[in-house]
Amino acid sequence: MLVPYADPVEHARANGLMILYSAEAADAFETILARMPEPRALAWRELIAGGASSEAFGPLTLQEKLDETQVDDALAAGRRQRIVNIAVALVGVIAVGGGGFYAYDQFVTEEQRTEGAIQFADTGEAPEVAAIQGGPPMVEAALTTGLIDTVAVAFGDGPVEDRIVTPAFSDFPYPPGSMRASLFQYAGSGHIVVVGPHGFTDNVCLRASVVTGDLRPLDTVTTGPCADPVGRPAVIGCVGPSAILLSLQVPEGEVDLPEGGTGFADAVRIQMIADGGERYETLTVRGTIRVDPASGVVIPRFGGGIGTDVTFDLGASRVGACTLTGDFPT
Repeated sequence: MLVPYADPVEHARANGLMILYSAEAADAFETILARMPEPRALAWRELIAGGASSEAFGPLTLQEKLDETQVDDALAAGRRQRIVNIAVALVGVIAVGGGGFYAYDQFVTEEQRTEGAIQFADTGEAPEVAAIQGGPPMVEAALTTGLIDTVAVAFGDGPVEDRIVTPAFSDFPYPPGSMRASLFQYAGSGHIVVVGPHGFTDNVCLRASVVTGDLRPLDTVTTGPCADPVGRPAVIGCVGPSAILLSLQVPEGEVDLPEGGTGFADAVRIQMIADGGERYETLTVRGTIRVDPASGVVIPRFGGGIGTDVTFDLGASRVGACTLTGDFPT
């Protein structure tokens, strides 16, 4: 039901009326609007245009006439919430994807593995026969590392982690970086050669370990003047003033660990154990050769007769020589 108003503009607006006329009538009405006061002409023009955009379907009620600031704030809050929701969803997707990849890598991929990353070809030959096969050593860069990582624990009370310090290079008999190591196959088994300054083989304690991917030891050998030898005495296949070759027992497949769980031979750690004197409870410099199980890296083989002098060029200007001893791993 129409509610009458004396003002025609207010009557049309309040009752939601629409004014329909031809283009000719609109042109004629413009001449009338030109003679009206500006506020009145503006009201008519708005009515002719169909009203404000918010009133296109009739006038707003009092309840609908919300404060524009409140509307803007609500829209801004909605946009912020959408951004937060999208971010949370992305994090969730990444977490699920990462968890799935981890599960696949840890359970599916690990279950498919049958052997460690460090592999030596089984020639089926007796050690004394295999030892003379292979020719001069050809170094594989991916299986070579420098002894550069220092570990020093000062004497004192309290947890070990609170007593870890950074030692000076001068605290070592040979500075970090002066020795390098690489893996080889010799006499039918795995070996690690260490090259260093002239005379180091007589003066330092060396320890080498075959380890799992998370550094759990599978075999450890020690040689040299060691105050606290760990593992078994190393079988030395080649020795000289600037190079020494140590035999390692590398498990072929999955190994049950004494502390629980299983592992594969995926890396070799070599370290020089230095005398810490009165300052250090532990003082070492070490390096780790890690092998990617999927890399397909082949452990190089070399050989020579007993008494043959062999030269190892491990890069970084580290070249050493030794004489084959004829001592083979049993």
